[in-house]
Amino acid sequence: MASKDHGGGAPREDGSDEDCGCVSWTIALLLYTSFWLVMVYLPPMDSLPGIRELDGSPPCNDDKPTTCSVELAGARGLEPALAPGATSPAFDLVVHVDNGRVYELCHGGGDVVVSYAGVPLARGRTPSFRLPAKTTGRWAVNVTGVGLGIPADLSRLMTAERRWGVAQLEIDMGLAWQSFTCDVLVDGQPGA
Repeated sequence: MASKDHGGGAPREDGSDEDCGCVSWTIALLLYTSFWLVMVYLPPMDSLPGIRELDGSPPCNDDKPTTCSVELAGARGLEPALAPGATSPAFDLVVHVDNGRVYELCHGGGDVVVSYAGVPLARGRTPSFRLPAKTTGRWAVNVTGVGLGIPADLSRLMTAERRWGVAQLEIDMGLAWQSFTCDVLVDGQPGA
């Protein structure tokens, strides 16, 4: 029987080489470690000079968020509920949407609630729309209430705040997958 100690690294009589397996593992370990070191310390590909999109343009980094603003075009029914000729609160809104994304925005309609001092006055829905990438759009939204006028205490508060020029409606709106809330002056400026 042959001895297992062959001294000097000579090949064994059975044709196997124990050192070969150790060298393979060492090479594999070095390659694996160097791969991860390169991945960790390599700068992003779009920051390297010469990196281009398929069409030859520079990399696209101009993806911006979708923004929304609301303009109050008209309001009716803001008199006290017990006043003669009181009608349901109704608001004509214009919704402005700026799709800063690099993809199309699809919206299937969403809820709109107009409140004053935390009291919901009217509800409605935004229309469905498709807004291409990097474009803007605007849509009319009619929001109506179910009761006649607004409660007397709320009416007095609104009258006083309108005199001071600070009466604001709060508009909560669901748009695509986002919720937006903005304040709009009852007698004027659009809210963002």
